[in-house]
Amino acid sequence: MRQRNRRIEGNERRGTHDMFKTRRSTARAAVLAATLLTTGLLVAAQETDPTDGAAAWRFEEIGDGVFFATGTGAMTTMSNSLVIVNDDHAMLVDTTVTPAAARKLIAEIKSEVTDKPIRYVFNTHFHFDHSHGNQLFGDDVEIVGHDYTRSQHLADPLNQRTNRSFSAAIPGQIEQIEAQLAVATDAAERTRLETDLRIRKAHYNAIQETVVKAPNVTYNDTMTLVKGGREVQLHFVGRGHTGGDTIVFLPEERIVFTGDFFVGSPGANGLPYMGDGFVNEWPASLDGLKALDFDIIVPGHGAPLRDRSQIDDLQAYLRDLWAQASKLRAEGVPAHEAAARIDLSAHQDAYGARARSADPRAVVRIYEVLQIQHPI
Repeated sequence: MRQRNRRIEGNERRGTHDMFKTRRSTARAAVLAATLLTTGLLVAAQETDPTDGAAAWRFEEIGDGVFFATGTGAMTTMSNSLVIVNDDHAMLVDTTVTPAAARKLIAEIKSEVTDKPIRYVFNTHFHFDHSHGNQLFGDDVEIVGHDYTRSQHLADPLNQRTNRSFSAAIPGQIEQIEAQLAVATDAAERTRLETDLRIRKAHYNAIQETVVKAPNVTYNDTMTLVKGGREVQLHFVGRGHTGGDTIVFLPEERIVFTGDFFVGSPGANGLPYMGDGFVNEWPASLDGLKALDFDIIVPGHGAPLRDRSQIDDLQAYLRDLWAQASKLRAEGVPAHEAAARIDLSAHQDAYGARARSADPRAVVRIYEVLQIQHPI
C-alpha cells in the first residue's frame, strides 16, 4: 500500500517510477501533417525557435537561490516556472508549453542562473502549458507529480479537450494575422505583425515535437524532499483547477508556487481556466493553500505577489459561479444559455470586465460535475 505522506532524504527514493513513454498515435500524426500542409503552416525550415538568439526567459531572484522565470515574448512560453538552485543541483517547477520552449529555458538557466544540473522536476498539473517540456529530461531526472497528473499524462493527453482546443485555435490565429498583414501599410505595424506571425508559426511547429512524458515519481497527499541543503514540500490541498494540483512550498524561504490553482499579479486579480476544474470543491481547497505559512505567492500565470486577499476574492467568485450555474441547470437551462445569463458583476471590483459574464467552458464543466452528482 502506498503511503499518503512521504519524505525523501539523501539517496532514498520512493514513488512510482515510469518505465514507459506515451507516443503520438499514427492517426493523429497523419491528421496534423495534413492540416499543416493544407493550411500552409509547415514552414520550410520547420522553425521552432524564432528568437534568433534573443532571450526567451527572464529570471528574477525572489529568495536565496530561488528564481521566478517568465517569458519575454520572444517565443511562445505561456506559463511561469520556478528554478531552485541547491548545493549540488537545481530543481525546476513546470517545464513550459513545448519541447522548444523548454529547450530554450534549460539553456538559459545554464547561461543566466546556474550550470548545476537539473535533477528534479515538479509538474504542478497535467496541462500542456506546464508540462510539455518533460520529454527533454532523461530517466536520471526525477519528474514528480500527483497521481492524477500521471494518470492524465498516460491517457492520450494530446487529444484531451483542453490541449486540443488551444492547439486547434492556432491556424485561425495565423490566418487572422496574415489577413491583417496583407492590408497593413505602416512599417512599424507590419514589423510587429511579421514578428507575431513568425512566433505563432514556430509555436505551431513546436507543438508537433511533443511526446508527453508522465511523472516518474508520484504522490497523493504530501511529499517532502530534503536535497542539497534545502527543504521542498509538495502539497495536494484538494481538487480545484484539476483533480491533482500540486502546490510547491519552500518553508524556510516562505515561498509558494501555485501553478494554475491560483493565479494573479500585484494589484491585479487573475481568473484561472476552469474547463477541467472542480468549482464546487475549489474554495475549500484554497483554504488549504491559505493554511501554509508563506509570504510570496508565485502563480503559474501572472507575477509574484504578497496579497492574500486575492485568494478570498477567488473563493467568493467560485462560490457565486457554482451557485448560479447550479440553479440554472436545475431550471433546465442549457449550459450555453446559462453562461450568458450568469451575472458575476458583484465581483467587478476584483475582476473588472471579466466579471460581466461567465466563461462558457467553466459552465460546461460545472454542468458535467453536476451530472455526475445528480444525473438528469
